[in-house]
Amino acid sequence: MKQFAAILVAAFFMATVSAAYSQSLADLAEKERIRREAIKNKSKVITNEQTTKYSSGTVTTGDSTSLSTSKSDSEKKEGETAAAQPQASNPESDEPVDFEGRPESFWRKTMAEARQKVKDLENEANVLTLKLNDLQMQFYREDNGFKREGIQREIQKTFYEQDLNKENLAKAKSTLQDLENEARKSGALPGWLTSRNP
Repeated sequence: MKQFAAILVAAFFMATVSAAYSQSLADLAEKERIRREAIKNKSKVITNEQTTKYSSGTVTTGDSTSLSTSKSDSEKKEGETAAAQPQASNPESDEPVDFEGRPESFWRKTMAEARQKVKDLENEANVLTLKLNDLQMQFYREDNGFKREGIQREIQKTFYEQDLNKENLAKAKSTLQDLENEARKSGALPGWLTSRNP
């Protein structure tokens, strides 16, 4: 009798689960039907005569929420790539461009800035060397122990600044070399990479 009761309970449980499952499938099917109708209503056919109307803008087929998120994502990506990649030159300008559309003025400006950064860091290295020599001379001339401790702290700080300067200078030189390689690969003329004398 107990086995019969257990089988009856199991059968009842299976029947309720299958009914609930079939009901949820029906709900999902109804939602999908509504979604497809909404998409069908929003879609628009563009004829050949209307293409000139949409040639300047973007044509999208998504709903307004996906459009806003995709637009914000594309704006973020565009902002990131704008920092990494320069804007293409104006097609009306007669300025020569490389294979990627970057004009001569871009390369001249970019290379000048990269060279100036290297030059500034080299000048900073010279200043730090002179400062360190001066501090070491002060340290050995000073008899007061407290003042010598202060000078020693300045010497340690200058050593740290020198190490930092060496790292930054190495990065700046590497960046300059990478820019030169990129310019050659993209078809920039050698004259574009040199600074123009005023």
